[in-house]
Amino acid sequence: MTSKYRTRVFALAVLIASCSPQAVVPSPSPTASMTASPSPSPVPATAAPGLVALIPARISTDRRWYAMPDGLEQATVTFSVVFDADPTRGQPYVNVLKSAGGRPGADVVALQRRTGNEWTASLSLDRGYTPGEQTARVFERLSRTDPTSDPPTLEVAGSTSFLVTQPEYVVWTLDFEGDASSDAELANTAAIADGLRIPTSVFWNPRVWTTSQVSPERQDAMLSWTKGRLAKGDEVALHLHMWTDYVRAAGLVPRTAPSWAGRGDGYDVPMTAYSETEQKALIDHGLILMAAHGLPKPTSFRAGGDIGDAATLRAVAAAGFNADCTAVAKDYPPIGRIPYPWTLPAGAQPYRPSSTDANATGDLPLLEAPTIGGNTYAFTVQTIQPQIRANLALFATAGTVAAERRAITIVSHPGTIVAAERAAIEALLGAFGPLRYDADAGPVRFVTLAQLAQAYGR
Repeated sequence: MTSKYRTRVFALAVLIASCSPQAVVPSPSPTASMTASPSPSPVPATAAPGLVALIPARISTDRRWYAMPDGLEQATVTFSVVFDADPTRGQPYVNVLKSAGGRPGADVVALQRRTGNEWTASLSLDRGYTPGEQTARVFERLSRTDPTSDPPTLEVAGSTSFLVTQPEYVVWTLDFEGDASSDAELANTAAIADGLRIPTSVFWNPRVWTTSQVSPERQDAMLSWTKGRLAKGDEVALHLHMWTDYVRAAGLVPRTAPSWAGRGDGYDVPMTAYSETEQKALIDHGLILMAAHGLPKPTSFRAGGDIGDAATLRAVAAAGFNADCTAVAKDYPPIGRIPYPWTLPAGAQPYRPSSTDANATGDLPLLEAPTIGGNTYAFTVQTIQPQIRANLALFATAGTVAAERRAITIVSHPGTIVAAERAAIEALLGAFGPLRYDADAGPVRFVTLAQLAQAYGR
């Protein structure tokens, strides 16, 4: 190595040490606040620290993409370093330069021998990181050519980089409407989730147990399917339409107006047609029925027709729910002759609503996750393309980190997913493939609504 290169590296080390208290050379026994892994193997007491010559090293990380901490998984970078020879005398460590915008300076993490000349270290991203490319370098201490020099000579033995991004989320929700779903449609729904490795939020509708229109065989088949999804790690949530037989079973007087389609069976009557006390009773009755049939207490809710107001959200929160996805943006396609009560902007993001205004942020202990990703009902691969483009436009482009976290909620119905709609849904959800975090390709995670509420609760 030339003296010119040694001089440059020495100057770099001095610069880091002068700008950042954390970028100093770690002592043989670094403090816990400076390290994210155990101290390096100590140099024998009879030997002076420092290598005679630099030992080249190859450093790598366990993945390329890392999401900012959100409580859903550990936000830790694991470094693996392979040296050409034993670097113990050089007291090697990893120095991570943060991208612009993060906490100033760098983090120092000590390396620990794994086996032979393979060493490792870990770094928590809770330590002031912001989205962007981060640079990690392996430093070694070299023997001083001048015993009076201070600090000792440091040289870079290897370097790598990794990306830190804000997470982006996709939630696929499945609404049972309270009528019968066939085995074929249920099989199509499961095939999408399993084939694309996507968790689902299954919004169960307990009306099937209060009507003679759904046979016991279909009730059992749908319930068994739902429990099967639950066993795979999916979420079971609650979805209510105001069917007259369900309202009557809850001990209330059913209404058939107002309605968005004029059906006469209550399905198209918005939940807001009932008082807050009545809405709470309707929710509670659904919870009782679900528990009686072996389903866990849900923590996510959606009102039929995507129509709700502050009273609805107060009733949902009072029933112990953590998340709601009734809301839609103001530009959402109309459902019928009842206008949506929502005034949210296009692309509206999750928020905690006000107890007096469902469209405003406020004090309710509930996450509202607007369904901005669209309803897949009756779409084909061709007709769903605009929806795909609109959804992708909300996220960071392929290969780039997300500067802020965002979420998209999409709704489908297990009872309607015939072959054509299945293909459309696969095209829609599959379009996020180049951005998937689990494939180490980008910031997008598929999560349940319950998981989204957990992430936004941090």
